[in-house]
Amino acid sequence: MIPSKGLAKIYLVVFLVFVFSASRAQTRYQQFTLGGGAGVATAYAGAAQPQANPAFYTSACYYPSTVFNVELEGQAGMLSGVAPLRSIDLKSFRNNYESIILDANLYLGVFFDPKKSAFLNVIKDFYGGIGYGVMANSINNADLTSANTTDHVNNTLKIIPVKGGYEYNIIRNKYNEPLLKADLSIRFYYVNGKGLDGYYDNYAKASSFYTYYAIGLKYTFIIKAPYGRGYNKFD
Repeated sequence: MIPSKGLAKIYLVVFLVFVFSASRAQTRYQQFTLGGGAGVATAYAGAAQPQANPAFYTSACYYPSTVFNVELEGQAGMLSGVAPLRSIDLKSFRNNYESIILDANLYLGVFFDPKKSAFLNVIKDFYGGIGYGVMANSINNADLTSANTTDHVNNTLKIIPVKGGYEYNIIRNKYNEPLLKADLSIRFYYVNGKGLDGYYDNYAKASSFYTYYAIGLKYTFIIKAPYGRGYNKFD
């Protein structure tokens, strides 16, 4: 479990690095996107055999520059794990969860001029980010003291997402500004504290994590300066 003071220092350093890097990039417009997507989530929480399950998300994202964004995301899905056959570990669970996450992402293009080569222009849209979130869990798990009995647990846990991905502009308008984006991402969620699988016994892990591989779409609204104009039409 990460101490709160240590966590605050980590976030402060990462935030300052992101802001400083993004401030170096110049842009003639800002962006606001609305989107969503789906993927596969897998929990590593104590059950000996993790299972992959579907999960979905919606997001609202603000780009103060083309190489930096702040994103608010809502996520819902299922996490589960089962005990292997003939195993002495009897833990198994099914968690229907919902979460809300705020993160910041920095794009590779902040470190170079993508106009210098076709290769740099392609890799500029790889990104990485970190954030903070809260997940609400509704869990059914196997009772370890009574055979064929299922317990139900509701809890709320704090999560720390670390994300990497690639964003591609599928459609641009006549001004060569983004209109529709495809987003491919790999997310790692550190879960602070016991209970992702609903177990709080002496052998339960003090922390756990889950992964999420997702693909999504973002519809882009261009934000101009007051003397300019905003638009989002296919023109």
